[in-house]
Amino acid sequence: MSNIFKKTAILSGILAASATAVHAEEPVAGFTLTPSIGYSAPDNNRGLDDDRAFGLSFGYQFDNPWGVEFTYLNLDSELSNGQNIDADQYRLDGLYNFFNSSSVTPYLAAGLGATHYGKDLHGDENTQLNAGAGLKFALSDNTSLRADYRVVEDLQADHTDQVATIGLQYSFGAKKAAPAPAPIVEPTPVVEVTPVVEPEPAPPVKTVLPYDIHFAFDSAHVAQSEYSDLQNIADHLEANPEQVAQIRGFADSMGPKEYNETLSVKRADAVAKRLVEDFGVDASRLDTVGYGEAYPVVENTSKANRQLNRRTTTVSFSSREAMENDMPN
Repeated sequence: MSNIFKKTAILSGILAASATAVHAEEPVAGFTLTPSIGYSAPDNNRGLDDDRAFGLSFGYQFDNPWGVEFTYLNLDSELSNGQNIDADQYRLDGLYNFFNSSSVTPYLAAGLGATHYGKDLHGDENTQLNAGAGLKFALSDNTSLRADYRVVEDLQADHTDQVATIGLQYSFGAKKAAPAPAPIVEPTPVVEVTPVVEPEPAPPVKTVLPYDIHFAFDSAHVAQSEYSDLQNIADHLEANPEQVAQIRGFADSMGPKEYNETLSVKRADAVAKRLVEDFGVDASRLDTVGYGEAYPVVENTSKANRQLNRRTTTVSFSSREAMENDMPN
């Protein structure tokens, strides 16, 4: 059994070392489905040729680094005499994901299974231990390109097989975040006008617009579902051409403070970019700032609360001077 650890030690060490970054946001629980295609290299003692592999995996990702997955692999091959062999492998594995601030997630995997051969081959349906590692490349919030490598050790026979696959992983079934509470719109202050020949100019006016833009964990991507609120912000600015606006980004308390401050700025910049490019707002009327994990809407005491704090708010002002002297409440 020592062969399995020798073959995977180097790859596992590299992946673990590359994933030392602290989690900036926590993973989301849900189901996964992964069709895959790859290459199978049976042990030489089996007398089977190397051949292609087709697979399908169904799993569940917990709201922590751990996941569990059942995998079926079709590993049809040929004997040295040209005779076709039907081979079907079944595995139940545990996965440990190294979530980090990038779009690439390394993981380690290990589990038990068996391979059924259509012919009477030595080792048919023996218990097998597998171990390996892989990488997930995020393509969107719910889709990842996945590369996986496994070494499969027969526990009853001296056989060590290898399988490498690449697949497309779909995530589904995650619980949606609770809707954010409606923000309070601050009333316009009453301006007292004294009876003078030339009345003094009205004091600066500040309005917190009731349109929060929310984000997925560790993401500055503005989802399509938020575009209706972006339209409302653009409409407000069009109706008030004398006003300027400040986009304020925030993050939850997961991860380092410095990272969350950077992430909050990226979120504010992303909202401003969409307003300019997709809704025609003049960039000179927008300012962006990030406050990291400061000024939470609710305390970061639960997953649902943290989802509410991953947001941007928009505040309009009657002048840039008023905007520059203002701080969140």
